[in-house]
Amino acid sequence: MDTPRADRELTMFTTGVHAWLYWATGCYFTAFILCCYHMQRTCRIALVAGFISHSLYLLGRGWLGDVFIPNAIFEGTFFLPWCLALISLVRSVNKPYKNPGEVLVLVIVFSIFSVFYAKGLIPPTPKKITVWALVFFISESMAHAMFYTGGLYAFFSMVGKNTTNGFHSWVVWGFIAYTIAQVTGAIWCFIGWGNTFSWSARHLSSAVIWTFYAACLHLKFIPGWRRKTAVLTIAGAALVFFISFSDYIHEMSFLRVGG
Repeated sequence: MDTPRADRELTMFTTGVHAWLYWATGCYFTAFILCCYHMQRTCRIALVAGFISHSLYLLGRGWLGDVFIPNAIFEGTFFLPWCLALISLVRSVNKPYKNPGEVLVLVIVFSIFSVFYAKGLIPPTPKKITVWALVFFISESMAHAMFYTGGLYAFFSMVGKNTTNGFHSWVVWGFIAYTIAQVTGAIWCFIGWGNTFSWSARHLSSAVIWTFYAACLHLKFIPGWRRKTAVLTIAGAALVFFISFSDYIHEMSFLRVGG
């Protein structure tokens, strides 16, 4: 028996009509409704079910090209809501008294976008078949998830629902993850193209996000700017959304296979 074909058939259940993604989105929405009715335990069960289903879908995306290609697993449109679901799940375990429905709002919004997004695999070029590219995409999506989470809690702090500056820690960890993305991206760029930076829209937009959050973190130490950090955190999340989703929408027109 052909081994690649046998492996593909073994995992075909994760890719058929992308049902696992739809099921995961439904579970996330159910978890949010349960949170609204303060059914925390049942909410967590639904969240875990959604997270497992989402993980199976991502695993199945690796087989969209008939051979296993991990790049499809970490495509931002589909991997971002998984990262947010992971954040919500970890928070619900570490802080069971907290309502996980806050971050679930973000999970649902981005999951719905992925449901209507082009689901095929963009055939990767040989320059993308490297571990540095995978680490870049993983750390970038996780950083975006933390930036969005920080923006959400910054909004809550402004409207009085959260009197602490808990959003700042999300920005710090997001900045660390994004710095890892920039370093690994530079290594990937050097291996593939012979330089660590190019004056392209992709590289310049990444530099804009990194410098913005670097400034945001340092302004916290200036007394006159401390009260404005929440506004800057929200603005940073909006900046990340505008840049990343502009790229996602542009990539919808790319040739895809397996969708």
